Amino acid sequence: MAFGGMRGILDECIAALRRGESVDSCLVRYPRQAERLRPLLTLAQRVMETPPAVPRSVARGTAWRLVRQRAAGLRGARGRRPAALGLGGAWLRPAAVALALLLTFAGGTGATVYAAQDSLPDSPLYRVKLATENVHLWFVFDDSSKAGILLDQSDERVSEITEMLQGGETVPGNVLSALHDRNERAASILQQHPEETGLRARSLSQSQSQEELLIAVWPEVAVSARAQYTQALAQVHNTRLRGSGAAVSIQPEELSGGILNIAGEAEFIGDNMWKIGGMEMRIDDRTIGQQDLRPGVTARLVAARNSSGRLHALSLSGLQADAPPSGAVVSGAVEKVTDEGITVGGQLIRLTSETVRTIGLKVGERVQVTINSTANGVVASSVKAAGAVTATAQMSSLTIEGTIEGSTAGTEQWIVGGLKFLTTPTTTVDAKAGKAQNGARVQVEATADNGKLLAQRVTVLSGQAPSDNVFVIGVFQGTQDGLWLVGGLGLLPPDSGQDPDTGSLIAVDAEHEGKDLAVTKVKTIQQAGDNSLVRFQGTITSVDGSTLTLEAWRVKVSSAADVTGRATLGARVLGWGQRGPDGTLQATTIRVLDQSPVVSTPTPSPAH
Repeated sequence: MAFGGMRGILDECIAALRRGESVDSCLVRYPRQAERLRPLLTLAQRVMETPPAVPRSVARGTAWRLVRQRAAGLRGARGRRPAALGLGGAWLRPAAVALALLLTFAGGTGATVYAAQDSLPDSPLYRVKLATENVHLWFVFDDSSKAGILLDQSDERVSEITEMLQGGETVPGNVLSALHDRNERAASILQQHPEETGLRARSLSQSQSQEELLIAVWPEVAVSARAQYTQALAQVHNTRLRGSGAAVSIQPEELSGGILNIAGEAEFIGDNMWKIGGMEMRIDDRTIGQQDLRPGVTARLVAARNSSGRLHALSLSGLQADAPPSGAVVSGAVEKVTDEGITVGGQLIRLTSETVRTIGLKVGERVQVTINSTANGVVASSVKAAGAVTATAQMSSLTIEGTIEGSTAGTEQWIVGGLKFLTTPTTTVDAKAGKAQNGARVQVEATADNGKLLAQRVTVLSGQAPSDNVFVIGVFQGTQDGLWLVGGLGLLPPDSGQDPDTGSLIAVDAEHEGKDLAVTKVKTIQQAGDNSLVRFQGTITSVDGSTLTLEAWRVKVSSAADVTGRATLGARVLGWGQRGPDGTLQATTIRVLDQSPVVSTPTPSPAH
């Protein structure tokens, strides 16, 4: 059929849609053209149902200039085959051509189509944007070109997710569904064209980076979008498996319970079952990197939890004993923002394209930065909001040290220091210093929510302490029913002494007194309303007099600092400090977490 004939059918069907007819009724009248008509009519119907948007006069003038140019081209090309237009197989490769056609047959709603091109997933115009992309693909007749465009569109979905995260928004289901759709269609084409080695390599590289991103943003995914999330994550993981030659796949429902990051020593149980840091899970040929796993190796892995709570490792990597430590966390106010990175506590932290940001960056904003050591120096792996210390927060943060009581295998409820903690779909377990099992001393970073303690991170510590000794850091929120409320946790106050100031950050030593925890010692770390302190946690990689290096952070420890424990090379510390007159971070409070080194030969991170 000549293009003019198809254009006439389009005009007739568009008019029918405006009269209230359905897309299916139009397709019934033209069964031979149904496959080509459906995406165009679907888009037209969506445009009609979307409230019109009026772009600025400059944008409107540009749009109609494209329309006039494309209309002139169509008049000259009427009756010729698409290949004769000089555009090759990918006939509509320029996005402007697709837009011009849409503006032509969409009539008065053309401004809406144009405005949709920069819309984000939370906009009502977003569905028009996705449909426009589908129409673009309809005019591409070469499989290789179509696969490349689908991969481009997949990259666009990642950009949209990143932009929403940086705006403080959760990730909705529509962008995840669109990401899954583009990746699935590209993978289907490339399976039929094994000769397209360049595109296949791009698809594999893209799948790896997207899997890493999806794993990192799990906490930011809207609850209503979890089903779309598991489909998108399973798809990119299975693409990577196929690329490695594995004839297996993982199902979305196997990811429904969330994603955990775990590090610890590997112990083989049997029948593809392992313990990593004391946590039991399945590691099989659906686990990327499983061929390198050996008993006794310290490994870092990403594990998926199904609805029954069972763990299945998605990917793993070994931890070199002499590698620079990673995973230090720093929280404080942003002092400077440059193209290279941000400055917190006088220290420049580099940002890269791989840094996951869930907050916009501006001076004065309080952020929490997780730091990784790479061959090119220290970079931020993630940057998220870190709220100021307040007494009125609905969910209060707690840091608790205690001893694990009972088993942690196959259960989401752990008892630490006599307190019940629920592990969440995003709980991170660092068991490099020992197994997360009965009797182990651990630090739990948690939030108190409606009477429940939710574990965000569990770190196994080297060394022991009396089983009834519990150490708590949290905001003092006043008294209730004769108890101190510290970060939402009720504690028996000491027999004598004044109460801390409400809203101040305090550190408490406590012991069990019946079913309660009784305060035996208390000290104030940060006064109420004081947001000048920087919180840091990391591994000591060097000791030079009164200066400690934690990964790439240099911290000066004067005689006035409150220090608990002995600063040992390879041990981890938790501390607070502020920027001194010379621009360095000067500690006010430091607590050494480990009694013996966790990293046997800690290598300082490369300078940056």
